Amino acid sequence: MALRGAIIGFGHIAANGHVPAYQGCKEIEICAVCDSCLDRRELNQRLLSESRFYTSVEELFENEPIDFVDVSTPPAMHAKFIKEALSRNKHVLCEKPLVLNSAELMEIYGLMKTTDCRVVTVHNWRYSPIMQEISKIVKSGMLGPITNIKYEVLRVQPSIAVGGNDNDAGNWRLDPSVAGGGILVDHGWHAFYLVNEWMGRSPNTVECRLENRKFIDMPVEDTAEITLFYPSGAQTDLLFTWAGKRRNNTIVIKGEQGTLSCLDDHIIVDCQQGSYTIRFDQGLSEGSHHPEWYSGVLREFIEEVTAAKRPGMNFKEAALCLTILEGCKRAHDISGPVALDVACNEFFRE
Repeated sequence: MALRGAIIGFGHIAANGHVPAYQGCKEIEICAVCDSCLDRRELNQRLLSESRFYTSVEELFENEPIDFVDVSTPPAMHAKFIKEALSRNKHVLCEKPLVLNSAELMEIYGLMKTTDCRVVTVHNWRYSPIMQEISKIVKSGMLGPITNIKYEVLRVQPSIAVGGNDNDAGNWRLDPSVAGGGILVDHGWHAFYLVNEWMGRSPNTVECRLENRKFIDMPVEDTAEITLFYPSGAQTDLLFTWAGKRRNNTIVIKGEQGTLSCLDDHIIVDCQQGSYTIRFDQGLSEGSHHPEWYSGVLREFIEEVTAAKRPGMNFKEAALCLTILEGCKRAHDISGPVALDVACNEFFRE
């Protein structure tokens, strides 16, 4: 029997990224959509004609016998809807960032322990063909132990959100009380789980500088420079910016036995076994919704929901991303390094 789900928050990412993946997944049925904006009803009718539309989550839960909710609202609303779902014994699939502070995370973890419900964050970048190939190469060992990663994301402006445009106060991505920050939150979360997977360990210290290089009057940062330090002596250097002259993604992974360079749409590997290039039809900087990547997220979600052990690896990974995110903000505030107390986090002791 298929899992019955409802989408809470029907913005660009849900409509253009999530829905196409759901339509190709036989194990999941989306039977309802909830959005406070009535204008989204028409879009819901067009994309999911057999689903019902609600403007309140209370009405949704009262009328729909669902198994899970897909929380695709702006970040500041995530915790509220996750807790509401868990209190009603519903699984949760949630867009990143899962939550914006550790207090919210601990509340959610407490609810998870009293139910048999799972909370899974959308870590869709892991399922892009390019990232899948990078992970395959790193895990093969051909680069040897990883010593340094450089991860760079260049964009020319913030992503547009429902309700406004890139220069409009209606764009929730530009409201720190709603988005939780600027490009650090928008792109940092994805980078954190990827680079730590490639490093094969968690960082113990972070340095971070946030600034506005192009959009001077923007209430959130348009640029973030971060360095993660690992107990082995390895480090990861990250740059995210909305102030770029063009869209581009670059990743360079150096190991003791070789180097991998991802130059947006192709990978160059130079190691003891030789050198070669792998080209892809689409670069990492192309598009923003990536429904083809979301199919991998749905497979992961189904596996987490049916697994016996809890919390699953995805939740632990999200906890680490949040630890780094909070560490970045503190490091910026004090203009110095901040220790990341990952070892004491109870999610990693289980």
